[in-house]
Amino acid sequence: MDLYSLGFLFIFLPLGALTYYLLRGRARGIFLLLLSFLFVALLSPLFLLLMVITVGLDYLLAKPIAYAHPKARAMLFFCVAKDLLLFVVCSSLIELDRLYLPLSISIAAFTSLGYVTDLYHGETDLIEDPVAYGLFCCFFGKLYVGPIVTANEFIPQVEKASLTTDGVRGGMVLLIRGLAKKVILADSLWELILRFQTLSSESPTVLGTWLTIICYILYIYFLLSGFSDMATGTGAIFGLDLPENFHHPLQSSSVTDFFSRFNISANHFVRKYVYQALGAEDNGPLSTSVNILLTTMLMGLWYGIRLNYLVWGAFLGIFIIIEVLYIEKHADLIPAPLCRAYTFVAILISFCWFCGDSLRASAHALQVMFGAGHIPGINSGCLYLLESHWLLLLVSIYFCTGLSAPLHKRFTRQHPDAARIISLTANLLLLATALAYMV
Repeated sequence: MDLYSLGFLFIFLPLGALTYYLLRGRARGIFLLLLSFLFVALLSPLFLLLMVITVGLDYLLAKPIAYAHPKARAMLFFCVAKDLLLFVVCSSLIELDRLYLPLSISIAAFTSLGYVTDLYHGETDLIEDPVAYGLFCCFFGKLYVGPIVTANEFIPQVEKASLTTDGVRGGMVLLIRGLAKKVILADSLWELILRFQTLSSESPTVLGTWLTIICYILYIYFLLSGFSDMATGTGAIFGLDLPENFHHPLQSSSVTDFFSRFNISANHFVRKYVYQALGAEDNGPLSTSVNILLTTMLMGLWYGIRLNYLVWGAFLGIFIIIEVLYIEKHADLIPAPLCRAYTFVAILISFCWFCGDSLRASAHALQVMFGAGHIPGINSGCLYLLESHWLLLLVSIYFCTGLSAPLHKRFTRQHPDAARIISLTANLLLLATALAYMV
C-alpha cells in the first residue's frame, strides 16, 4: 500500500484521519506514530525494522550528547557513521537489485542525524518524549522523498497540533495534485520514455535523444514533486505544516538557483552539514571550489550510489563554481531570458548523466544530441511519438514552469466566488482522472 494506492486513499487515510480527529491530547501523537509504523510495515517490514533501530539508537544517545558526556563527540561520530553506512549499504544493494525498499531510508536516518548534530552544537533542545521524536523522524507522509525537517520546525507542531478546516481542505487539495502529478503525468512520461528508448535502440535520432532527456527531466520533476506535494498534503490533514520541497526548478535563472529549488530540504541539509561545516566560501577560491564540488557530488549520490549520479552532481558543480566565483558579480548585466536559456541547457545536458545506465551510454547520448557520428536528425518513428504525445508534453511543460500560479492568484483576487467553484470542479475532475489512471 503506497501513498498513491486506492487502499491508502479510501481506507487507510480516511479511517486514520477520522480516528485522529476523535482523539485528544497525547493520544493523538501516539496514534499517529502507530499509524506511521503500520504504514511502513504494510510496505516493507524490513524498512520498519531498520528505521526503528537507527532512529532508536539516535534517541538513546541524544541525552548524553545533550548533557555533554565526556564521550559525546564519539557518540556523535557513531551516529554519523551508522546512518551513513546504512544509507550506503542499502542504496548499493538497491542499485544491484539485491534489496527492495519502497521508501527512502535516508529521510528518517538523516532527519535523526541532523537533530543529533544540532543537539551536539547546542542549536536545538533535547526531545525527551519518544512519541514526539518518533513522529519527527518517522511520520509516514514524508518517507518517500522528504521534506527533511528540523526539530525546531517540527516538534512545536506535535506539541500543539492545530487542526483547522482550511488546513485540512488545503491538505486534501495538495494530496490530489501530488497524486495527479505522479499517476497522470509522471507515469505517462515514463511510458513515453520507454517508447523513445526502444526506438533509439533500433534507430537513434538527434531529435529523439533530445526528447528522451526532456521527458526524463519532466518525469523526475513530477515524480519527486508529486510525492512531496502528497507528503505536505498528508501532513496538513493531520495538522502538520511541512515545507515545500520543489519550487519550479525549471524556472531557475542559474544552476545555483536550480539547486536551491530542486529537493530544497536535501539541499539545505547538505549545505548546512557539509558545505558550511567545510567553511563555505570563506577560505579563498580554491577552497570554495572544492567545497562546492563536494557538496554537489553528495547531492548526486543522494539519489543513489551510482557513478552517473556522482558525475551529474560534479557536472552541475562546475557551473556553480563558475557562477559563484565569476558570474554572480555581473549577474545584473545579463538579460534574464539568456540566464534562463543557459540554465535550461546546462540542466538538460546534465540529465544525460543522471538518466544514463552507464557513463558510456550517457556519453553516447551526448554525442547523438549534438549530431556526432552521422546520426539522422529525425525519422518517422520519432515523428509519430511526437505527434501522438504532443498534448502530454505541452501540459507537462506548462505545469512544470509554474505559469498557472500567478494566473490563478490574479483570477482568485478578482473573482473569488467563481474561483472557488472552478477550483472545486477542477480538483474533483483531477481526482477522478487520477483514479481512472490507477484503476
